[in-house]
Amino acid sequence: MVKKYLLFTFFLLILFLSERYNANGQTHKYGFEIKEGKDRISLPFKTYSNLIVVDVLFQGVIPLKFIVDTGVTNTVLIDKIYSDVLDIVPDRKISLIGAAGGKEVEAYIVNSVTINMQGIDGTNIPLLVLKEDYLKLQETLGVKIHGILGYDLFKKFIVKVDYVNETLTFYNPSKFRKKLFWYHSIEMKVENTKPYIFSPVVLKDSTTVLSKLLIDTGASQGLMLHQNSDDKISIPEKNIRDVLGAGIAGTIEGHVGRVESIQIGKHVLTDVVSRFPDKGTYNDVIEVTERQGTIGGEILRRFHLYFDYHNEKLYFRKNKNFREDFDYDMSGMSIIAKGEIFLSPYYEIESVRKNSPAYEAGIRPKDILISLNGIKSTDLNLSSINKLLSKKPGKKVRVKVKRNDEVISAVFVLEAAI
Repeated sequence: MVKKYLLFTFFLLILFLSERYNANGQTHKYGFEIKEGKDRISLPFKTYSNLIVVDVLFQGVIPLKFIVDTGVTNTVLIDKIYSDVLDIVPDRKISLIGAAGGKEVEAYIVNSVTINMQGIDGTNIPLLVLKEDYLKLQETLGVKIHGILGYDLFKKFIVKVDYVNETLTFYNPSKFRKKLFWYHSIEMKVENTKPYIFSPVVLKDSTTVLSKLLIDTGASQGLMLHQNSDDKISIPEKNIRDVLGAGIAGTIEGHVGRVESIQIGKHVLTDVVSRFPDKGTYNDVIEVTERQGTIGGEILRRFHLYFDYHNEKLYFRKNKNFREDFDYDMSGMSIIAKGEIFLSPYYEIESVRKNSPAYEAGIRPKDILISLNGIKSTDLNLSSINKLLSKKPGKKVRVKVKRNDEVISAVFVLEAAI
C-alpha cells in the first residue's frame, strides 16, 4: 500500500512581487517564464503513485527531481544538503507546523534561486529549504525526490496536465487561442494560492454533501473527507483503520472506506475510495479554508485538465483512465523502499494490518521482501508491487521474505477489505 504524500501548511505568509527592484530602481526578472518568448512549451513528466515528477536543473548545476503540487504555495527543497553543497546562505530560519498539527520542524528561507526545466526558466525564485528530509518520499515512491514546485509554477500560465501521455504544457495566457470544445469547465476558486472546486459527494448512506475540495496534484489518493468539517460526513460502515499518510510532523491516521459517488461537472465517479482522517486532525486548516476535503491524483489522473488560475477556471475532459476501478490494497501489507535507490535498494514490510490476509499468513513488520509470485524483488518496483496487491480479489499471492537470518515463505489470497 502506498501512503498518501502529505505535505504541510505553512503558518506563514510570504508575499512576493512579480518584479523586484534594485537600489537603482531597475527591474529584475522574477518567476517562471517560457524560454525565447514562445507562446507555449511542453515538457515530459513521470508519474509515481499518481504524483507528477519533473526533472529540474537547480542553480544551473545540479539535476534534481521535483513534484508538481497545486496544494503547496512555496517552492520547496526537501533536503538542505543540496543548498549546502552550493554554499547557498539562507536569509532566515523559521519553524513549520504540519497541516495536521504536531511538532515543529526547522526550515530556512532563501530569497532567490534559479530553477530551470525543459523550455522554462525560473529566475529569482523564493525557496523554502527543509533542514532535513522529513518527508522521506523515497521510501513510499521508490525514487529520490528532491523538491516541490507549487503555486509559483502555475500562477503565470494556463497549464495543461495530460496524465495519459505524461506531459505538462504551459501556455502564455495572453496568447492562448486553443479551442476547448470537447472540454467542460467549472469555477475554480483560487484562495491563498490554492485551487478549490465545489462538488457533490454522495456517501454510502445516501447523504449528499456539497463539498469544498482542494485540487491537490501532490496527493496520491483520490478523495479525502474531513469528519470535523461537516456534521453530514461520517465514516462508512464498511471501513478499515489505517495509516493515511505521512508529513513533516509524523503520520496521519484514520479510516478508509468508499463513498457512493462524487460529481465533477457533468461527470460522476462511483464507488470511490476515500480517506477519513481522525477527528481533530486538520482543525486549523479547516477553520481557515472551510474546506471539506481534498481531490488528489487517483481522481485527477482520469481527466485531461487545464488549470487557468487567472480566470479561476478548471477545464476537464475524461480520458482512457476514467472507467478504471478505484482499488485499494487487498493484502494488508504496507511496503516501502529502503537502501540506496541506485546502489542496493530493497523492500521492507513497514506494517501489516491485523486480521488481513498477509497477517494471517505470518508476514510481519520489518520482514525484507525476497520475491513476490516468483519474481525477485530486485526485478520489481513499488508501482508494480502495489498494483499486484490491489487488484483481483481471490488471487493467490506467494511471498518470500527474510526475517533476521531466516527465510520464510507464505501464501495468501487477496481479499477486498472495503
